[in-house]
Amino acid sequence: MPRITIPQEQSKGLSNIMALSVEDSALIAGALSNAKSINVIELSALVKAAVPSLKPAEARGIVGALLSLYSARTSMDMSVESFVTDLLIAAKAVESGEGIAQDEGKLQRVFRALLSVHPLSMISKARGIHTDHENIFCRVRILTDLRPVFDADVKQGPVGFVMAHILNLGYHHAGEHTNLHIAMDKADIDTLISALIRAKEKAATVTSAISGKCGFSILAD
Repeated sequence: MPRITIPQEQSKGLSNIMALSVEDSALIAGALSNAKSINVIELSALVKAAVPSLKPAEARGIVGALLSLYSARTSMDMSVESFVTDLLIAAKAVESGEGIAQDEGKLQRVFRALLSVHPLSMISKARGIHTDHENIFCRVRILTDLRPVFDADVKQGPVGFVMAHILNLGYHHAGEHTNLHIAMDKADIDTLISALIRAKEKAATVTSAISGKCGFSILAD
């Protein structure tokens, strides 16, 4: 049994990759070698520029499938050759199998070229390390509401209101999405803003020191 499975949402992108010629895959690999991040929009633009005949949706599909494959390969710590061998087996579950046998040599060259782009490999590995934590941030919202304050006689109506800010923090834990709700006042909001600004300033300082003095790049921040 293959160790690789293709997510349903990436099956179309995988089919688009398999439909590429060896020449087009080489052009795309060359373009992606200039990647500075794994931003889907930026990578899709590189792919579209390399092979203008691709439709925008096809370019996005190729990028989405490639990012998924890079993530899988780096997390499994497999060589490109071994990964491509297992990938071709898994691809038969996505495609009907027709044409795979006679085109296996071509597909090996296509996958080998597209999965050997050094910047994507390093950025994907860095991203995996970057998110290798028990809890991973997903999204945040702050809801503001008013709560009435009554005196002894509630029939007299409220004497005033309390304003509350609820921090709704969404995060992933053990593969599951969950939420944490924290009540804050305006002083807490100021404290949070100050902490976030300080974090950005520290990140800028560290990035400058690492790139300027040590010559290294921050692959994921």
